[in-house]
Amino acid sequence: MKRYTLIIFLFLGNFMFSQTLERSVIGSSGKTLSNANGSLNFTVGELVTATASNNGVILAQGFHQEEIKLKIKLSPVVFLQGPLVTSGTAIMDDSLRSSDLIPTTSPYADGITCESSVFNVSGSDAIVDWVWVTLRDKNDYKIILSSQSALLQADGDIVDTDGTSELAIDLPIDSYYIAVNHRNHLGILSATTYALNTTGVTTVNLSNSLSSIHGTANSVIDMGNGIYAMISGDFDENGQIQNTDANSVIQLLGVSGYYKADVNMNGQVQNSDVNNLVKPNIGKGEQF
Repeated sequence: MKRYTLIIFLFLGNFMFSQTLERSVIGSSGKTLSNANGSLNFTVGELVTATASNNGVILAQGFHQEEIKLKIKLSPVVFLQGPLVTSGTAIMDDSLRSSDLIPTTSPYADGITCESSVFNVSGSDAIVDWVWVTLRDKNDYKIILSSQSALLQADGDIVDTDGTSELAIDLPIDSYYIAVNHRNHLGILSATTYALNTTGVTTVNLSNSLSSIHGTANSVIDMGNGIYAMISGDFDENGQIQNTDANSVIQLLGVSGYYKADVNMNGQVQNSDVNNLVKPNIGKGEQF
């Protein structure tokens, strides 16, 4: 009788205190290696061993195994009309950076941050501002698959938040449309898809040819030096440059700082923003 009582007790104990365990490991040695492109976790033993699975049951043969996820890489290139007009050269003006006006927190939806030291670099690799990059479905560019903030250098390169690296995005190897938006310029979209992978960096230049941009000449402005730039003046970010944009900028004339009304991006809202950029661009709009 005592034997049966003990068995029943043990059975009930297992039933009452059953639990689900998340994957974890305790090892005497191991390490986590990671960078912008992926991560690898391992413990003492082999880095990779065969894994058997059936109906949700996984046997990892005694070694800790983690999913290794690599990111696709790309290096977009764009120019903004505003800071090109200010500089008068093929390198965008970086007055917002040199005046310590660019925030370390992105003004876009993800609110990502960067180190303030990123803005210490001058010259062609100086950071001009934040931009918003989206990857879109190869069969329908209206379907956004991934979006993220990034930083724009004075020579047109779009880089990650460290100020130098290419963008690394957590999407499968495939072809994508690439779009770039800015807080007071009209956004642009690639005319074709680009094959992106995890082993090499794909350059997506949306500044050196009208044929590379969806909407061609209606989407950008010819700067006359081989550069096609994103059009300045979309104060309210509705994809159209209208009288309301000009009127909104006029209301802020005289202020200094990081303002969307500062469409030439020299750190000040002036008559030149209205007369040289917004008003001449009224009637233009995004082509996607």
